[in-house]
Amino acid sequence: MASERVIENNVIRNQAVLGFTGAPFIRRCRAGRGYGIVDLLFLPSDSSHDVVLIEAKRASSADAMAKVVGQLLLYCAGLSRFGSDGLQRLRQFAVNSPQKARSQTPKLLKALSGGITPPDAAWAAMQSGERVQKSRIALWIALDARPPAGLKDVVAMLSNEHSLQIGIVSVLGRDNRSAEHTSELQSRVDISYAVFCLK
Repeated sequence: MASERVIENNVIRNQAVLGFTGAPFIRRCRAGRGYGIVDLLFLPSDSSHDVVLIEAKRASSADAMAKVVGQLLLYCAGLSRFGSDGLQRLRQFAVNSPQKARSQTPKLLKALSGGITPPDAAWAAMQSGERVQKSRIALWIALDARPPAGLKDVVAMLSNEHSLQIGIVSVLGRDNRSAEHTSELQSRVDISYAVFCLK
C-alpha cells in the first residue's frame, strides 16, 4: 500500500488521467475559512473545470471511506464561496511561488491571498468577484487500491442525483499493471472511476 504522499505524487504526475495537463497546483490548500485543508488543489486552464480538488486516502485506513466523502463535500462548499478574484489569487500563488505551493506545509489564507491580513480580510478578498459555480468544481478521491462497492455507490449517487462532478481514481502499484488498466485509461472520458499505475 502506498502512503498518501505517494498517492498524491502519482496523481500530480498523471494529471492527464483526470482530464488536464500541466495545471498549477497547491498542496495542503485551505478551502476557505472554516472549511478545512484539501490535499491537492489544481487550477487547470485546459479543462471544463476551474478547480479540481483531490483528497488522497490509503484504502487500508479503517475510517477512510467514511471520512473522505464528507471531507470533499466540505471543501467543495468552501470553494463554491470563492470568487473569480480568489481563484486568480490561488493561481498567482501556485505559479509565482511553486516551491511554497508544492510543500507539505498547510497554506494559510494570508499566503493564498497575497499577504492580506487579518484573516477576515483575507477571506473577504478570496470571495471577491463572480462566484465559482458548483459545476466548475471537480472532486476526486484518490485511493491506493480499487474502491469498495459502497464508496462507488455513494460517488455515483452524488454524481447522478446531486449533480456533483465527483469521481474516484485508484493509484495502483507497478506490480498491478495489466492490459485491463491500460484499456480503462485509454477509454476514460467522463467516467467517475479511473485506474492508473505508479510510475
